[in-house]
Amino acid sequence: MTVRDIQSEAIDALLVLLAPVGQVEEGDVRAIFDSEDDSLPDEFIVLQPGTTEEVLNGKPRMQNSVPETTVINIVLVSKLRQYSRGLRAKRLAVKVATRGHKCGLESIGGIASAGFLQETPTRPGDGRRWAAHVMPLQVTYTQPLQ
Repeated sequence: MTVRDIQSEAIDALLVLLAPVGQVEEGDVRAIFDSEDDSLPDEFIVLQPGTTEEVLNGKPRMQNSVPETTVINIVLVSKLRQYSRGLRAKRLAVKVATRGHKCGLESIGGIASAGFLQETPTRPGDGRRWAAHVMPLQVTYTQPLQ
């Protein structure tokens, strides 16, 4: 029995939606920051899955589905010395690419809402070369269980 994975469908859709903005990959930003991979471009986007929780609102859990909210962190990264302007431009490009009531995820059945939470810019730490701008996208959906 195959069960639809709404979270994976959302990430797959974001990979496509954000491709015109720049190179996009799913992964863990910390692993990328710790790697010495010289093949990485100066600027790119990482989709990093965040927290997921059931949203029952005092109602009993259903047999066939469960309402969930997940956060997908859209992390804009740059190793350029003058990173601020480029990250701001990418931030705006992400907002344009994800426009709409459900942040561009309207085609995925089961998604009830989507929207951005508070964003966090991060300067490169001492001895580090990567700056980042984290754009947490919160997606609420009904996850089928069968």
